[in-house]
Amino acid sequence: MSVTSGIMLSDNMGASKDAMDEEGNAAADLGLVARIRESFDSLTATEREAAQFILGHLTDVLVCNSVELSQLSGISQPTLSRLYRKLGYANAGEFRRDVRRVHRPGSPELSRHTQCDDLVADHLRRDEESLKRTFEGIDRAQLSSACQAMATAPHVAVVGYRSSYPVALHMREQLMRLRGNVDILPNPGQSIAEDLVDYAAGDVIVIIGVGRRLPFFSRLIDVMLERGLTVVVIGDISARNAVIGRNVAFFKVVLNSHVLTSFTAAFALIALMMDEVGKCLVDTEDEVHARIEGINDCFDALNELED
Repeated sequence: MSVTSGIMLSDNMGASKDAMDEEGNAAADLGLVARIRESFDSLTATEREAAQFILGHLTDVLVCNSVELSQLSGISQPTLSRLYRKLGYANAGEFRRDVRRVHRPGSPELSRHTQCDDLVADHLRRDEESLKRTFEGIDRAQLSSACQAMATAPHVAVVGYRSSYPVALHMREQLMRLRGNVDILPNPGQSIAEDLVDYAAGDVIVIIGVGRRLPFFSRLIDVMLERGLTVVVIGDISARNAVIGRNVAFFKVVLNSHVLTSFTAAFALIALMMDEVGKCLVDTEDEVHARIEGINDCFDALNELED
């Protein structure tokens, strides 16, 4: 059974645009997917595992160094190096340049629609691994500090664009049950500056950056820091460069993909953070309970939810 049988990309995907012969045909410089397809039967079992990992983690391939990629995949550096050579690349740098032709960090991974005996079990396995790696990477002190700020700040804004927006919306919904003055930004169809101008030193902004982000992601962080806000960033590994050297609390979410990306770990991280915020509010527990009761009373008065 070939893992590449379900890859939904053309054989020449990733071939250099200028790698054409005089007759206009694609030259021998095949793209990544085609190389894996053609070489798969000749690979060892471990090399096949490495090829599977690569197709499902192209963002990681681009942003991780060799040691990090080996640790992330559980595949030794020598095995990865042998695979690169078997695929026709001189070294890891040449391999990454070819990956960059077909993939941008944060965009959906190449489909690795593999045949498996139990799709449900496969999804569970991958989500469990994402959860494990996400939670193992949490800095406990940073978690406590960030959640304390979210619990006590005068105002909190949660910002998310594109695929990050539903994650941000969920976080805001959960946080609103514990405290007031929590905004979701941007509002539909609106720019963000009109809302952010009301935030000042002492307030908190949580910026969600999972998947591909808008070009001003880093600038948004800088502007909020310049205004004296506490900045919390929740993002996948491709967001790492946006926070390096900046005074922010960064929580890395490990995503996984089969055909499309699973955001299970992002929502689980938010659940953990909301529990931590609740712990920070233990001294005002009566106020929190009163708020929740008030919300329930409004539901009843409006008959907004079914019994």
